[in-house]
Amino acid sequence: MRIMHISRAAETLSRFLTPTMIEQKRLGHYVCVCVAQGQDELVGNKNVSAAEHLRKAGIEVFTYNLRRSTNPVGILKAILRVKRLLVEQRIEALVCHTPLCSAVGRIAARLAKTPHVIYFAHGLTCAPAQGFFSWQLRYWAEKLLGSITDAIIVMNDYDEKLCRTHHIIKNPEKIFRIPGIGVDLSRYNPDSSEQAKNQLAAELSISKDWKIVLFVGRMIYEKGAMVLAEAVKRILAQRDDVCSIFVGRGPLTDEIQKLAETGKIASHFKLVGWREDVFIMMKAADIFVLPTYYYEGLPVSILEAMACSKPVVATQHRGCEDVVVDGQTGFLVPVKQAEPLADKLLLLLDDEQLRRKMGQAGRLRVEQHFELSYCTKKIAEALEKAIG
Repeated sequence: MRIMHISRAAETLSRFLTPTMIEQKRLGHYVCVCVAQGQDELVGNKNVSAAEHLRKAGIEVFTYNLRRSTNPVGILKAILRVKRLLVEQRIEALVCHTPLCSAVGRIAARLAKTPHVIYFAHGLTCAPAQGFFSWQLRYWAEKLLGSITDAIIVMNDYDEKLCRTHHIIKNPEKIFRIPGIGVDLSRYNPDSSEQAKNQLAAELSISKDWKIVLFVGRMIYEKGAMVLAEAVKRILAQRDDVCSIFVGRGPLTDEIQKLAETGKIASHFKLVGWREDVFIMMKAADIFVLPTYYYEGLPVSILEAMACSKPVVATQHRGCEDVVVDGQTGFLVPVKQAEPLADKLLLLLDDEQLRRKMGQAGRLRVEQHFELSYCTKKIAEALEKAIG
């Protein structure tokens, strides 16, 4: 069968779905991808774009023009371009990733009369912690697009329940639950953690005796970046042996930097941008934090931290609740609240034995449920059933 995966960002497919697409090729399918133009993200430490990385894996790459915008003219042009590609390449199954792109892809597929249209939901947009009207708007958008979708793949309890109870797609037998994208346990592991911490301390000019609290994600409100900054500021009012490292970029970068400088605690805040050595930073960290209320599917960053035997503090939110076992592999705290987040961080900072115990439990949980090859197999099986 001729299968196309469509996403706005080539990096999404390159980083998370390459093993799945390779498995689909092994099963005898032709597999290609369609991504937005100008996707020049680098992969690894080499000067290789995400699109080129996919080509090196033997996956043909097509492009269309779609920006982070709801401009109707731009969206219409993208739909027509994707429709033309689907017809020209004789695509029999389109797998849509990411919200805006999935809308473009599904409409284009119906215009092109593509036989199988699958939505690979990395988190439905009608997520908890949204305002009533925002949730309603996104919910009805999902319902409308679900009417032209043959199958949907979800990663968490909330999305699965929503799809089944609200009939997001017509056929309930075409709702498939997967255990997430998975983690490469040979790359993300607790080995050489002390060495990694010493190296990172030297690079960032911080004391190797400081405890490292790590955040990885887009620097936006919905990922909880500002909530974490406020919590760390509270902690630093009580102790000075903590450094909070933010890995990622986004509109909050400057705001968080100003917050740190206002409190004269700038040396305890390190904003390092995107890094390709996240696995090293995971090893170096003492605690991983993701206070998100974004429309998560199953946060890969949490799984990577757990694979490195790190305790996790996350939110009582979709996706996080499916991964973190509260009180065993870490703690779950209310969304948008700095004080309970600071309290749980302080509890872990004060108790090395608890950090170690939770970290070991997290590693075991990932080994049992979220190992990369196991998850890749489950994703490939779900896609096979989705395309019949």
